[in-house]
Amino acid sequence: MKKIVCIFAIFLMAAAGLSAQDNEKVEKPWNLALKGGGLVSINENAYSYRENGAFQKLFGYQAGLAVGYDFTKLFGIRLDALYGKNAGAGNTRETSGDKYYPYTFSSVSAFLDAIVNVNPNGTLFYPKFYAGLGGACSFGFSELNHPSQKLPAVAGAFGVRIGFIAEFRVSPVFSIYADLSSEGFTDKFDGMKPSKEEIKETEGYPGYPGFPLDVRGLASLGLCFHF
Repeated sequence: MKKIVCIFAIFLMAAAGLSAQDNEKVEKPWNLALKGGGLVSINENAYSYRENGAFQKLFGYQAGLAVGYDFTKLFGIRLDALYGKNAGAGNTRETSGDKYYPYTFSSVSAFLDAIVNVNPNGTLFYPKFYAGLGGACSFGFSELNHPSQKLPAVAGAFGVRIGFIAEFRVSPVFSIYADLSSEGFTDKFDGMKPSKEEIKETEGYPGYPGFPLDVRGLASLGLCFHF
């Protein structure tokens, strides 16, 4: 995780360095954006949905609000808050084909993103790349129906993400955009135990340790107001 933070810091410094070379100020530096769309949960036991013919149930929905500030036409930041409906599955004793234990849960996340505008001198189309650090709170877990595993009432997780924005400026004060991103959270985001050793010690049998991050992909459409 420290490596991820360092990479984000390098990205931020590089973007700031590029921004220093482009000192042209933005006439309306502040922006407020509303967005919504779909997400797909890709955590450690997503494979069991696939093996049981229920992969489509990994798709959920999300909506969010973001406040941003453009230091120059090239570089900006934003604070993005998001509500999402996610899916997970309990660990299985043998294979994913044996039986799966699906559940759903809600999450509220917030990220601070560094954004680089690839086409700062454009008049209509602004492709942007971003990277961010943040965290999430998961809650509202549905019934797991697992013989031994339990889900918490609330779970917290640290997160990182990267993404791409395609923004179309309709007027000086209004734009529409598409936002594609991938987010990775520390392993307790979905409420499951993070390691085989912990599961074995607390539940009495070995579970599937899985990938060290709970990952999800998001696709959004949004409206942005500049002021």
